[in-house]
Amino acid sequence: MKHCPLCSTPLNRTLLEANLPAFSCSNCHGLWVSANEYLTWLAPNFSYPLPEIDLAHEFDTPYPVADNNKAILCPDCGRFLRRFQIWPNRKFHLDRCSSCNGIWFDRNEWQTLQAQNLHKQINIFFTEAWQEKLRGKEMQQRFENMYVELFGPEDYEKIKSIRHWLAEHPNGNRLTAYLTDRDPYKG
Repeated sequence: MKHCPLCSTPLNRTLLEANLPAFSCSNCHGLWVSANEYLTWLAPNFSYPLPEIDLAHEFDTPYPVADNNKAILCPDCGRFLRRFQIWPNRKFHLDRCSSCNGIWFDRNEWQTLQAQNLHKQINIFFTEAWQEKLRGKEMQQRFENMYVELFGPEDYEKIKSIRHWLAEHPNGNRLTAYLTDRDPYKG
């Protein structure tokens, strides 16, 4: 019998979608999905290459995401689950077993991915490419926040506009050199 990795309650067999079996916890409402069952469910509708997920699209969180912060063990093989961030600048993680690839969903995480139409692309979140994208997006946001604090929101918007204009202008490099030269009229 499988037990909940969070509260040790026995897990009950359930269906998340037609033909997608899972195990649910009646206490904390988490879900365990085996990798094989997920891939079997996904197979008839799988298309390669996978569609690109737009990180610029704002991720709406329609349900409260109860993200746990403790190390948990795989209900199938007993190994530690590894946490993977799902979206930049959100405290939303999925826990996945590095051995059997099963996935633990805390309360409402599956429903949140369904609402975003991302529940059929879950394996993308576990790739190094996706995790690198998230780190890059979060770094960009930190710089944005820093520039807003340094320049103020109005000046930051203005300098971004000028920067864009310079990047698109055919003489952008010369214009930038002119602007950065202490005295462009000196020989």
